Amino acid sequence: MATAVCHRQEVGTWQSIFPADQLTGQKSAFFVKKLLAVSVSYLTYLRNIFPENAYSNRNMEDLELKILSDSSSCPGANKVCHWIRSCFEALDKKFLNSLVLGLYVDPADSNTLLESYSFKFNYEDGVDIYHNDKKILSSDTENTKKTTTTLLRTILVLTQGLKPLPDNVMLTMKLYFNDEVTPPDYHPAGFMEAKSDDFMYEDETINIKVGEVSTKFHSVKMRIRTKCHNFDLSPDAKDIVAELTDGSQEEKPMESTSPADTVMTTTTPKTDGGSYDVDCVCGSSIEDGMLIMCVSCEKWSHGLCYRILDSVAVPDTHTCAKCPGECTDTSFKKLDKITVQATALWRRALFTLTEVKRVKEAELAQRLDIDIEVAKKLITRLISERFIRVPAKNTSKFGYIVNKTEITKRGFRTYFTSPSSQSQSLSLYDSLNDSGLVQDTESLKLTGEKRKRVADENGDSFELSSSQSWTKGKRLRSSEIRTPVRL
Repeated sequence: MATAVCHRQEVGTWQSIFPADQLTGQKSAFFVKKLLAVSVSYLTYLRNIFPENAYSNRNMEDLELKILSDSSSCPGANKVCHWIRSCFEALDKKFLNSLVLGLYVDPADSNTLLESYSFKFNYEDGVDIYHNDKKILSSDTENTKKTTTTLLRTILVLTQGLKPLPDNVMLTMKLYFNDEVTPPDYHPAGFMEAKSDDFMYEDETINIKVGEVSTKFHSVKMRIRTKCHNFDLSPDAKDIVAELTDGSQEEKPMESTSPADTVMTTTTPKTDGGSYDVDCVCGSSIEDGMLIMCVSCEKWSHGLCYRILDSVAVPDTHTCAKCPGECTDTSFKKLDKITVQATALWRRALFTLTEVKRVKEAELAQRLDIDIEVAKKLITRLISERFIRVPAKNTSKFGYIVNKTEITKRGFRTYFTSPSSQSQSLSLYDSLNDSGLVQDTESLKLTGEKRKRVADENGDSFELSSSQSWTKGKRLRSSEIRTPVRL
């Protein structure tokens, strides 16, 4: 008598790579470190950055993962492992805000990239967050497993569609720290103070949301930024990339725990308004920076549009300019509807420029969710007020140079003064009329159809860099690696 035996194929479990749960801050931090190491390893393998012998094989359910080994015969892989390990202390101390892994080709210019992979970290207090009785930050271990698996599978799908890298590509890394809690002289081992805060890119790029993974204590968001036409995908895969790029993959904003209970902050603008019903006086419905809710219509407005720069300045109750009653910004009483809209938009534009070193018209249009012609008017006005300037050399492809000092000193003093200052309001009204912006906003349909973030064939749609768009409202400084990896 013979017996047939079927051996079950060994499949790696979640616990073989990640901790079984993330129910404590220590376990959650350990999970985030593992996720960072696995994601970077998987990315470098799928992009053929290091040879096969630099990786060890690990399985997680149906995913065959490749993990970098710091004991391999590949010096470059060992160095990247050292970079990642150096980040762990910054994660434990909650210093690290974001990490950008960049690929470039010019040995003399490590700041101009071909492609980058960004990780943004948030640190929570370990409680569930709700908005309108709906949980917006899940602490469920099963959900963490699901979103982690989804993120890794998305990395696989996206990288398979990317065109091969050139042979002379080099690898660098830049870290961004939460300046409020990080010592001024702090730099992880192998890193030094960055010469430039932001990366630049050789060509027009798209910024793709790969995914987000959350625990009670941490959240990690990942993005890939590459050339607009760097994908060689099937029609179905192109639809997936478009979906991830235009903001339809929903973000998870964090609601404030302040007593006012009408403040919400988010670091990434959306084009669809998300779960918050944004109907701001500036004409935009995207979530941008701190939002405040009107007590009358219960619509959300941008705090910047009402001269509110931080949560400390948020009033106990907010009434928007569209509703009857005492408006939060009393200066709006003296202005007509079109001028109010232009005034609010001007304030958002000024604050946006404090986050970047250079700006182009298309970038400003994309960032503020406005028509390109309105953005051109704003650029003209910004030049006339010396908040930006034209580069001395013929480097217009990189945009206008931003004068942050002039904006934060003179610009904020002039356009973000207390709402009780009527003289400043009149000055703003007069200057906007002189700029020609007010007269044209109605004809330009400022509140018209939303612009998607996916660049079309002509490359008319742009995104600010990942470090710029992910750091809204936070003071950051950066570190960069001392020596790059030559591949």
